[in-house]
Amino acid sequence: MKKLLLVLLVLSLMVFSFGEKIKVEFWHAMGGGHGKALEELVAAFNRENPEIEVVPVYVGNYGALSRKLLSTVVAYNEGTRDNLPVLAQAYSNWTSKYLQSEGIVEPLNKFIYGDPEFKNVWDNQIYDVFKKLCTWGDKIYSIPFNKSVYTTYYNVDIFDLYGVEPPKTLDELSEVAKELTDDIDGDGQIDQYGLGYRTTVDDFQVFLYAMNGKILDYAGNGKWKIVLDKDLTIKTLEYMHKLKSDEVAFVQGGYLNDPFGNGQIAMYMGTIAGKPYVEKSIKGKYEWSWAPLPSVDGVPHSPIAGTDLIMFAWASPAQKQAAWMFMNFLLTKVNQAYWAVNTGYVPVRKDVVETAQWKAYVANDDKPAIALDSLKTAVPDPKPAAWYDIRKALGTITADFLYDKITAEEAYNRMVNEMKNLLMENEEYSK
Repeated sequence: MKKLLLVLLVLSLMVFSFGEKIKVEFWHAMGGGHGKALEELVAAFNRENPEIEVVPVYVGNYGALSRKLLSTVVAYNEGTRDNLPVLAQAYSNWTSKYLQSEGIVEPLNKFIYGDPEFKNVWDNQIYDVFKKLCTWGDKIYSIPFNKSVYTTYYNVDIFDLYGVEPPKTLDELSEVAKELTDDIDGDGQIDQYGLGYRTTVDDFQVFLYAMNGKILDYAGNGKWKIVLDKDLTIKTLEYMHKLKSDEVAFVQGGYLNDPFGNGQIAMYMGTIAGKPYVEKSIKGKYEWSWAPLPSVDGVPHSPIAGTDLIMFAWASPAQKQAAWMFMNFLLTKVNQAYWAVNTGYVPVRKDVVETAQWKAYVANDDKPAIALDSLKTAVPDPKPAAWYDIRKALGTITADFLYDKITAEEAYNRMVNEMKNLLMENEEYSK
C-alpha cells in the first residue's frame, strides 16, 4: 500500500508539473455488452485516479485488432512514432510475434515482483494455466484478461426425457449421442442428433486433448517441438469420423448455437463465450446447462480461449507506471468478480469465489462454477508466432479428412509437414 501511495504521489507531481493527465491509450476488441463492461471499469479507474486517463479505443474484431497492431509494430520498426497505444489485448501467439522484434513488448516482472502484495496474488491466486500463457522462459509479458473455457452445452429437457446424464468419458459420449439421436416423426430422417461438432481446429483440439494428446512443446529460446503423436492423432480423427458416419453427430463448419437452439442437436462442446448466442437461439424454449468436457480419463481437459493484456515498451516511464496501475486494477478481486458476472468470462484469480458478487452470481445458477472448476485441468494453447497459421492449416486438414478427401494417416502427415514448414518460416522450429 505504501508503494502504491508513493507511485500515486509521483504521478500527481508529474501531472502538477506538466499540467496535463497521463494518457494511456488502450486498444481492444470488446464490443457489445463486453465493451460496455470494459468501459465501466475504465471509467471507475479514471474516477479513482484523476491524474491518469485510460482511453479505450475499440478497434473492431480480433482480426482487425491483429492487423492494426501488427502494422503499428512494423511502422514503429521503420521509424514511425505516431499513434502508438500503451496497452492492447493480444493472444499469446501475437505476443510471440511481437517479441521477435526488440523493444516492442514491456516485460512485467519488475511490476509484479516489485510489489509484495501483488506478487502474492500472482503466485497464489492467478490460475497456473493463465500464467503459462503469459510467460516466456523467465519473462512475464502479459496478464490474463478475457478468458473462457470449453464445456459441454446440453439440453436439460431432452436429457431428462431420455433419462441420461451428461457424458464424462468418450465411451459415454458415443453411447449418449446414439441414445439421443432420434427420428421423432418416423419419416426415415433424423430429426434430433445426440451430438453436434464443428469441422474446425477448435473441435479437433477438444477431442485430441480429451485423449490426453498434445500438439507442440516449448523447447526454449523461442523454439517449438512438434509432439503430435501419430497413433493418438489417427485415433482422435477416426473417433470423430465414426460419430459422423454412424449418424449420431450433426457436423458442420459453422457455429452450433442455432442447431442447439432449435433442438436439432442435444449437446455440443463449445466455449462459454458462446452463452449469449445460445440464450438468444433458445429464446426460453427449454432449459439448458453446462457440464465438464468428457475425456478418456473422465477429467475435463479444456482448451483455453481469450486474450491477455500487453504493455508496449515504447511508452514513457510515466505511462508504463500508469498502465500498470490499470492492469493491477483490473486484476483486483472485486473487479474480477464484476468482469466475470457482467461478461460471462471466467475470473482469472481463485479467490473471486469469496466475493459477495460471485456468491450471488452462482446462488441460483451452477453453470459459472462448472466453468471455473474446469480451469484446474485446462490446457494452455501453444503460443509460437506461427500458431495462427498453424490453426488454419490444422482446421483445413481436419475438414478434409472428415469429408473423406484424405485418410487419417495422410491427415497426420500433412499436419506435421504444415507445422514444420510454418515453424521454420518463423524461425521457431526445434527438432
